[in-house]
Amino acid sequence: MEQNLELVEKLVEKTGVSYAQAKEALEQTDWDILEALILLESQGKINRQSAAYSTRKEEEPEKEEQPPEKNASRFGAFLRDLIDKGNKNCLEVHRSGELVLSVPVNVCILLFLFCFWVVLPVMLVSLFFDCRYSFSGTELGKDSVNKAMGKATDIADDIKKEISK
Repeated sequence: MEQNLELVEKLVEKTGVSYAQAKEALEQTDWDILEALILLESQGKINRQSAAYSTRKEEEPEKEEQPPEKNASRFGAFLRDLIDKGNKNCLEVHRSGELVLSVPVNVCILLFLFCFWVVLPVMLVSLFFDCRYSFSGTELGKDSVNKAMGKATDIADDIKKEISK
């Protein structure tokens, strides 16, 4: 008898039906709790919010979207980190091995965005006057990045040699 009471309580807890409905379903299924769950579900008596188990095939549960304010705060944090990295890394201009100019990457980006028709030709022409560009800082001051910048300068040197011949 006590075992039956435990089964009824467990079924009530899992499905949200009344004790009488749970007892009736268990009696009809010879005290098989899984069969009782299936029976109650087929009768539509299970409250879907409280049901922990279901035999019905359901579609994929919808992914819970973050509230807009949480997404905005994540995006804000991402922008702050990006701006901070841009301020810590610099584009350096060297001429004859001597540092001539060091400009934060954020300033370079703004100059390219608003004055690219002036900045780009000046940078290209400066390559023909023995200027070399490199990056310094924690993110961009790596050898691989600066080797690529050096290759661009080497190409400009080769073009300059071809023209002078």
